[in-house]
Amino acid sequence: MAIAVRHRKGKREAVIEFPPGRQPRFGAPQLQPSQIAPGLVAKAIGSAIAAGWEPLSRGKTVAIVVDETGG
Repeated sequence: MAIAVRHRKGKREAVIEFPPGRQPRFGAPQLQPSQIAPGLVAKAIGSAIAAGWEPLSRGKTVAIVVDETGG
C-alpha cells in the first residue's frame, strides 16, 4: 500500500510505501487508504521528513518506504 502526501502550500510530493499486509482471501476487498490510522500516517510523514523530504521545496516526487509502524 502506498499513499501520496503533499503539504497544502508545498510543491513537492512524497509517496509513502507501507509493507504489504495480509493478503485478502478470494475476492476480499483491498485495504483502502481511509482505513489506515491517522496516527500511523502522521508518524510516516514525520519519518519522511526525517529521511530528507522537504515538502516546501521544488523537485521530483520522493518515495519513502516505512515499516508497519510508520517508522
